[in-house]
Amino acid sequence: MEFILALFDKQPMPASCQPILSWTVHLARQYPARTIVSVAFIAVATTAGYFIVGPYAAALIGAALIASFGDFLFPVKYVITADRVSCRMLFKSAEIKWAGVKRCYVDDQGVKLSPLDRVSRLEAFRGVYLRFAANEREVIETVKSLRPNHA
Repeated sequence: MEFILALFDKQPMPASCQPILSWTVHLARQYPARTIVSVAFIAVATTAGYFIVGPYAAALIGAALIASFGDFLFPVKYVITADRVSCRMLFKSAEIKWAGVKRCYVDDQGVKLSPLDRVSRLEAFRGVYLRFAANEREVIETVKSLRPNHA
């Protein structure tokens, strides 16, 4: 019984888990024309799959397309804490500890935090990409202040 009560006991979060900066980006709301095209593409591909290979394959096709368009169609929440950065959306999440960040790349849309020491083809599949939401300066300054070596 004590174990169950301990689960509901509200303990304060450690300082390293307290959010320093958090924001949400929902690209589908920012680009309604692209949203219509994306949803239409998913619907047409799923319908074509239904008539060509059947309902089960169509369901898999639809699910795969929705998952692949997930970061565009659904809101993405970014949280920066003292010890890590996380990115959470409907079908996936990614996080990286500051100690694991080896390189940072800044572009017009956001900041890529990479665990790789050098440029690689794996770059697109590793690390966390922080997309800006009219908070470019604030995100860059926070990353600079928390990144090890401040390089």
